[in-house]
Amino acid sequence: MEREFLEKQGLNADQISAIMAQYGKHINGIKSDYEAKVSDLSGKVEGLNGQVSDRDKQIKELSSAAKDNEGLKAKFDEAQKAIADSDKKYKAQLLEQKKDFTIQQALTKAGAYNNRAVMAIMDMDQISVDDKGNILHVDDAIEAAQKAFPQGFKVQEKKESKPAPRVFTGGNADSTVEKKPSEMSLEEQNKLYQEDPNRWRSLFTK
Repeated sequence: MEREFLEKQGLNADQISAIMAQYGKHINGIKSDYEAKVSDLSGKVEGLNGQVSDRDKQIKELSSAAKDNEGLKAKFDEAQKAIADSDKKYKAQLLEQKKDFTIQQALTKAGAYNNRAVMAIMDMDQISVDDKGNILHVDDAIEAAQKAFPQGFKVQEKKESKPAPRVFTGGNADSTVEKKPSEMSLEEQNKLYQEDPNRWRSLFTK
């Protein structure tokens, strides 16, 4: 409101001053209220900006954590796979050692001169392993190797059982009784010694 406008309305100087003072108070009140509202709105805006900033920070942290977790999970899965592969390889090595030991033990029993040399000509595909880790068909493979390479094995000597001594009784050579040395009397032993010294030595001098 301008003073000149009030003068044109026929108001004197005191009236104009009073009106201008009252108008000033009213304007200042409106201005103060406006500034207060603006300040409040500014505070709210700053608060919202702060919340948005915090939210963005949390999103960034969560995103980083998710990436870290993915990295850790990938490393964990990789470690598990490496352990499984190592365990599988270790079991395979143990089984191979068991197979080798079983074959060599059987070859030694069969009289092989050189186990490794015989194994080189053996059909290893003939030897298999079951689900429980048992080595199968070793004897069959060795038997085939003996036929194909007999000079690689010692000749197995057959032990002949010694017959029980024939002891004559009653002076009749046609009447004989088979007895074991432990069942013979001293007289029978002496008689056997006189009649067949070689047989006596084979029975009583071991």
